[in-house]
Amino acid sequence: MLNNKAFLGINLDLLENPKYKNLDSRAMMLYALYADRYSASMNNARLGNTAFVDDMGVFIRFTNELAAKVLHTTVKMISKFRKQLESENLIKIVREGLKGYKIYVYPVQQTPNDVELLLPWKNHTITIQKVTSDWTITSKLEFCKKLKLSSQTIDITVKSQRGYTCDPNGNTSLSHSSLSHVFLNNNGLDDNARTRKENEIQSNQSNKNPYHSLPEKIKTSFVDVFGFITKPMAIELHSLISQSNEDMVNYVITSSKGHKVTNAIAYIKAAITNALKRGDKCVQDMINFYNENVKNTFIPSKNTRNSKRYMSEEEVNAMVARDEEEMRKNEPEFYAKIMRIKQRTQAKKFNRPMIPIYSLGE
Repeated sequence: MLNNKAFLGINLDLLENPKYKNLDSRAMMLYALYADRYSASMNNARLGNTAFVDDMGVFIRFTNELAAKVLHTTVKMISKFRKQLESENLIKIVREGLKGYKIYVYPVQQTPNDVELLLPWKNHTITIQKVTSDWTITSKLEFCKKLKLSSQTIDITVKSQRGYTCDPNGNTSLSHSSLSHVFLNNNGLDDNARTRKENEIQSNQSNKNPYHSLPEKIKTSFVDVFGFITKPMAIELHSLISQSNEDMVNYVITSSKGHKVTNAIAYIKAAITNALKRGDKCVQDMINFYNENVKNTFIPSKNTRNSKRYMSEEEVNAMVARDEEEMRKNEPEFYAKIMRIKQRTQAKKFNRPMIPIYSLGE
């Protein structure tokens, strides 16, 4: 049967391992939801988005209301299942003020070898082969150098791994390490990185990795201002450098530091395109344009700063007289109406009744 539909996988160690014998099956489904969301957070972290990474590692956000809708149950039951998962050290929940909860997802413990399996899969032989490209290896290495997580590092599998679930001498369970999403360990990065030869990495990087062919100052300034450089970003930067030159691209990157730029490549591309349309040939042309047309527009002049912000009574009266004269010529009926209103107002002012004021004792 072809599996061409999306599905949630439940780690079989949750069913086989006696450690989890008291775990509710719906709690296992909840863990599968968390594990699936965790893989998305991990993928974002590998691409340079550290919004879901903190000092404790990669975390997820998953509300009880959403989980209750997905699992067709109540929020109260979801809270109960979360407590079960937390008691089994499968998740850790940390409150973060008004933002809600951070959920840290931990791996399932593998079933011991001396446990008789309920699902031995005797009629199946499953071969798992993982192949990691050179670009993925290099990008993960670069990202891990900057992430510096104390408790976790990303597990990078460099060589192909094969696991047979029916091997009598090996693990017969479809364990977390073979089928579930990749969790982190402290030694995997260094051990796997040492398995490749240095000259092999260098040759592959130079041929397949556009990041390493970027100029050093471009890489340094981009990482300092915007962060991680992905493969599509590296390709776009190469294109912009070929259209203009290295110094112009570097100037746009460094000058945008401190600005709220949501799309770094689009911002740089727009700046370079506008510079080329103006006929700029070098960085100095771009600097001159900025000083003459952009910088001074945001600095108020001394004359503006000291200018008078009010009108004298004589100026106001003169302006009113001019407006009334213009109204009298162009709209005589409306002018006559205004004058009658003014006359009534003046009459009311002078025809107010006099109120006598008496002193005490009079």
